[in-house]
Amino acid sequence: MNKQKNNILKNDTADVGIGTLIIFIAMVLVAAVAAAVLIQTSGVLQQKAQQTGKEATAEVSSNLKIVSVIGNLNVSTDKIQNFTVAVELTAGGSDIDFNQTVIKYIDDVGTDTMKNGTTASSAVFTYADERIIGSANGVLSSGELGIVTIEPLNQMAVRQKATIELIPETGTMVLKEVVAPATWGTKEKIQLFP
Repeated sequence: MNKQKNNILKNDTADVGIGTLIIFIAMVLVAAVAAAVLIQTSGVLQQKAQQTGKEATAEVSSNLKIVSVIGNLNVSTDKIQNFTVAVELTAGGSDIDFNQTVIKYIDDVGTDTMKNGTTASSAVFTYADERIIGSANGVLSSGELGIVTIEPLNQMAVRQKATIELIPETGTMVLKEVVAPATWGTKEKIQLFP
């Protein structure tokens, strides 16, 4: 009888089973909370990565390409009074709204910052669709050829250098340096690029 009593007292395995069950449930709850946090964080990061990728693609792929720059001579002042710049989109480029584009004309006298339109007291540029795929709306689309007429405040003299910057709403800025020749000759239209 004493032997049987000792066997009952030493059999404590049931107590260990309940403690292990409580710890197991706690570990499952902690793992579930951690998994929920990781899933939510990865979802937010994925959305930000997609948005950043779209913005980066728009920045890279919506470049303008300057096809030609022609200087129009003012015969009375013997200086170039405005520039005709032909532009088109590079391959894979997205549409560019010239109503939101800013153009800078930089020469040795100063910098003219221009917006699309007509203002008598400041430098301006005008945009026109030369080769139209859709409708003429001031937006340069793929396959179209646009003509930008730049009218800076200071006219360009012979041997003078200037830089034309086209800054679209999205995409990279396009720079083109133009240099006037040593003489105009008899021409009234001076090809400055290409």
